[in-house]
Amino acid sequence: MKAIAAAIIIALVGLLLVGIQQYRVVALSGAMQLETKSKNDAIAANTESQATITTLRAEAQRNTAYLKDLNQRIKASEDKAKQARKDFEDLKRNSKPVRDWASQPLPDGLRGKSAAGAGKDNSSKARTP
Repeated sequence: MKAIAAAIIIALVGLLLVGIQQYRVVALSGAMQLETKSKNDAIAANTESQATITTLRAEAQRNTAYLKDLNQRIKASEDKAKQARKDFEDLKRNSKPVRDWASQPLPDGLRGKSAAGAGKDNSSKARTP
């Protein structure tokens, strides 16, 4: 009887140890599945980030090229304007008709004065010496 009781106790302890091990295996399997899912999610996010980085780098290169082109166009326009001013100054010095035209006063509308005079009398009689 003692032998049967000891055998039953040993069987129960063995069964308990097997149950604990099975519980640990199931828990570790669940943890491993969670870690695998997390790893796959991280890989997918990394792949998406790499695609975004590649797109942004390409956009930055296009913007740099566009900015370089714009700066070249601005420089060319400034050079043309500078040459036009120089040519005009040369004409003012060397050409009597251009000199006469350049010495004429601007019309009132271009000088910021109203054409109607806005009720002001600009005659010399109204001025005090």
